Amino acid sequence: MSIALSLMVAVRVWTWIGPAWAHPFTGPLAAALLVLVSGLPPAPIGDPLYAVAGVLIIAAAYGVALLIPRARRALAEPHFPTPWRTALLEIPLATVIFEEVAFRGVLWTLVEQARGPIAATLTTAVLFGLWHISPDPGERPQFVTVAFTTLAGVVLGLLREFSGGLLAPIAVHWAANGLGVLFSAQARRRTGKGT
Repeated sequence: MSIALSLMVAVRVWTWIGPAWAHPFTGPLAAALLVLVSGLPPAPIGDPLYAVAGVLIIAAAYGVALLIPRARRALAEPHFPTPWRTALLEIPLATVIFEEVAFRGVLWTLVEQARGPIAATLTTAVLFGLWHISPDPGERPQFVTVAFTTLAGVVLGLLREFSGGLLAPIAVHWAANGLGVLFSAQARRRTGKGT
């Protein structure tokens, strides 16, 4: 497990200091390398119904947020100059693939084999939360980020367990981030902030 964690740390540092244009290439390559050095077979895909249900629930939640003025204004705050590129290329390749293979694939499996699925879910959730600490001192309070992403890690870990594979966590992780970008762009249009 120490080799896997070391590789993950190296990837995290690279995402902080490396050029942004390289991240969509780094994610899938680093994910493949992580599986290779772990010695584990690739994680199963799992039941696709969990993935579809998760994406639909998230899309519905964003849709409801667009209808509520205060939520719409909050959703309109972030600005993504190229929302479609960000949602369909950068988020899945630079973020989701690596994080899900790392946390719900390799680490989850290693901990699950040693300690069981509850320990795997909790351990990977805490590490996922810590993973999202930013070196940028201007970021929002770090404890909020860690708490929120730890909770997200629990949900994604449970999806990994109940669906039997990585498809559901990958789909839900992408939907939370990728659809968030697309709905944010829509909220900006509706609030007159443009895109």
